[in-house]
Amino acid sequence: MGIKVVYFTRSGSSERVAEKIAKGLSTKTIKITDDFNWNGVWGYMKAGYYSMKNKNVEIKIHGNIDAKDEIVFVSPLWAGGLSPAAKAFLKKFSSEKIHLVVTSKGSQMKETSGFKSIIGIVERNKNEDELVKNLVSNLK
Repeated sequence: MGIKVVYFTRSGSSERVAEKIAKGLSTKTIKITDDFNWNGVWGYMKAGYYSMKNKNVEIKIHGNIDAKDEIVFVSPLWAGGLSPAAKAFLKKFSSEKIHLVVTSKGSQMKETSGFKSIIGIVERNKNEDELVKNLVSNLK
């Protein structure tokens, strides 16, 4: 059993956080992608709409996750909820094995139950490094 750091990103913030966590845990990241272009203003608006309407997307996991692995999953917050790709990922793995790390510009996640742990990294709070350090320390 190991710890896998998995992420989905639109703007790069979740990828940056995932890389910091993986470095602290001496492991590599696993990226999740879907078939949508979320770039630019149109992508931003579409992202919020898809999140609010619980639209389904197909995802690709770019790495291997064993059923015994503990998972740190990093995802952006879109319109108060997780991205459709994050929701698709969470359907495949038990939330009880997942440490959820949610990145956002200024919002907090509304639904926080069922996960092994949950951390909200809000950019405006300027405490990303501290929160990552605490998570890594707790997982070692």
